[in-house]
Amino acid sequence: MAIDFYVWLAYRLHALSEPVPVSWTALKRQFGGSYQEARKFRRDAKSTLRLALAVYPEARVVVDDTDGLILYPSPPPVPERKALRA
Repeated sequence: MAIDFYVWLAYRLHALSEPVPVSWTALKRQFGGSYQEARKFRRDAKSTLRLALAVYPEARVVVDDTDGLILYPSPPPVPERKALRA
């Protein structure tokens, strides 16, 4: 799930122009299909998200224990490379 979070954040954050809230319900729907209890998904998702953020330190994400995440515009995890002309 850490790789899923990383890819999702890498895709979303650099395209944002303003903060976007994402509820725990929406996150569970997208990433937690195997979880019966939202409480257990939330617990595991928070620790897994920490792993994803460890390799994407530029990601600006606020975790709210009650409401979910707030995603803020952030630079991409890998800088854009310009092709060299021959």
